[in-house]
Amino acid sequence: YGQVGFNFAAHARGMAYDAGEWPLLTLTAPREELIFEKGNVTVYADSADGCRRLCEWVKEVDTATPCGPMVVDTALDGEAYKQQVARAVSAIRRGDYVKVIVSRAIPLPARIDMPATLLYGRQANTPTRTFMFRQQGREALGFSPELVMSVTGKKVVTEPLAGTRDRMGDTAHNQANERELLHDGKEVLEHILSVKEAIAELEAVCQPGSVVVEDLMSVRQRGSVQHLGSGVSGQLAEDKDAWDAFTVLFPSITASGIPKKAALNAIMQIEKTPRELYSGAILLLEDTRFDAALVLRSVFQDSQRCWI
Repeated sequence: YGQVGFNFAAHARGMAYDAGEWPLLTLTAPREELIFEKGNVTVYADSADGCRRLCEWVKEVDTATPCGPMVVDTALDGEAYKQQVARAVSAIRRGDYVKVIVSRAIPLPARIDMPATLLYGRQANTPTRTFMFRQQGREALGFSPELVMSVTGKKVVTEPLAGTRDRMGDTAHNQANERELLHDGKEVLEHILSVKEAIAELEAVCQPGSVVVEDLMSVRQRGSVQHLGSGVSGQLAEDKDAWDAFTVLFPSITASGIPKKAALNAIMQIEKTPRELYSGAILLLEDTRFDAALVLRSVFQDSQRCWI
């Protein structure tokens, strides 16, 4: 398992960046592990006694209780954020880059009960991956809408999402929004640009002629919203591995911009504080598998602050 901070992208490309408090990259090999699947729990430990202890612990655990909502002032520093966005738009009009995603951190008024928040949030989300961790005083949870990358053997897949409509109404409302999304020129153009960028990135690490679009502009439902999503895949070149692919594909196009290096440089200049893990990745590594899920729709806390 692992976590990759947003600044890893600049670090891997030799770009200057303001260091944050969270690490660029953390990898963890657990000594004890519980894998929950539908109707089944698999227990791993380094001893038989450890397995028995974990089994007893699972039997005794109480049912979690979802938390209630917290009031968050999303308008905080809103004018400053609008100025940052205006600065980015001006640069796009000058031709400095095609697209950039500008973000801001919003402080929370109190500490977060992470497990209860995860349970509450998961009831309204249909993410591609869900994550939560606590490590060395740092905590995060989130509902990832897309995979930055998935590698199985030599096949690498990336799934850019771009284009959004809500799905908070009845069936007729949601279907109307889906049709609108599929026929909105701006949303379609933005999505196709992201797919083209994903193709170009994969071509840098894949065997010639192996990069294909497996799924173009299907609608992916993610809780209260729906997105245009595509799947782009290729076969890694003989001299490339999953880490080579990850370094090229990270961070997600939909959380950085196009071209990626120019967008990263703009983000470093425009945003006032490091993103830390936000728009980074959560990793799952197995013998022949490497999964990297985009960190969005997430909440963070450490000894100094809590934020979204």
